[in-house]
Amino acid sequence: MKQFFLTILILLFTISNYAQKIKIDKGEIKLDEKPVAYIEGKKPSFKVSSLDKNYKMSIQLKQILPVPAIPIMELTNEETTKSNEIEFTKGKFNPFNNEKSVVTALIEHNYLNVDGLNIDAIENFINGEATGIAAKLIEAKNEIDQANKAIDAYQLSIDDAGTIYSIKAQNPDPADKRIGYIRVILPSKNGELNYEVLDLDNYLMATWFAKSGTFPGYKGFLNEELVTYDKKIFKVAFDNHGNPMGYKMSKDITAMNIVRVLVGNGYKLQHQGKAEVMAIRVEQAKITEEKIKTERSNSANIYEQNGYVINEKGEKKIWANYSRISIEKSGIIKRNG
Repeated sequence: MKQFFLTILILLFTISNYAQKIKIDKGEIKLDEKPVAYIEGKKPSFKVSSLDKNYKMSIQLKQILPVPAIPIMELTNEETTKSNEIEFTKGKFNPFNNEKSVVTALIEHNYLNVDGLNIDAIENFINGEATGIAAKLIEAKNEIDQANKAIDAYQLSIDDAGTIYSIKAQNPDPADKRIGYIRVILPSKNGELNYEVLDLDNYLMATWFAKSGTFPGYKGFLNEELVTYDKKIFKVAFDNHGNPMGYKMSKDITAMNIVRVLVGNGYKLQHQGKAEVMAIRVEQAKITEEKIKTERSNSANIYEQNGYVINEKGEKKIWANYSRISIEKSGIIKRNG
């Protein structure tokens, strides 16, 4: 019983900590009606100081990536000019109330509480190892831009029938730019929206699940995720902005994003499924051959040997003692459309 009450007290304490009421009145920051610090300025530059005004730091909102990406915060000691960068937690930045967003972030990172500014924690962070958040975001953006540029070179398009085209298609007819097909499955087995991508031979190359999707060999549910035939998982967000009035596959942004993710990750479609099946068969033949060799070497059978045996009386006898060789067969799944 004591343990139960202790657990309840801990939960209540935790809830009270995270349910602090933030109020900013003429630059005075109040937590649960208690003054804790001061803030002044407007986007993108703010200054936060302790109640006694003995400690000040500047906070710069830096828009590293284009809107709608949220900015990052650069904290700088006013006296030493040393600085470091932190990120807003996703969903906790309000573009219409930057001032309160800054205060919320300081609380979240334990730089501000009901006792005021946590100066030791702030200074340890500012003088500590540089987070390099801006550089990491720029590097990630450059990688995405390069990937998108490579994908753009394929000049992908989808017609209203779900046929996928690319300028880099390699078909017998040079004018034939088809590389595969995409189709909508609605409702699917789980009642949710699915997309299937097939190559030109109707091998199922990938399936996208809107919600609670399941796939053999994968534990858990797939939500706005794409799973390929070789069990690779890619995140692809649902986007219905392309069809504001009436549905057309050619305007389906989700469908195009699915295809772009596949192509960008090396799935070129066309006859990829058939080639994969052939590769599996070759590999399976090698495994079977090795299995036979191993089973033969471990069996009592005599293979590829001519002759006979002589018994105790000197009589020539043909002798055989057969044992079964067990070969495991692996099925090859053909992914039909």
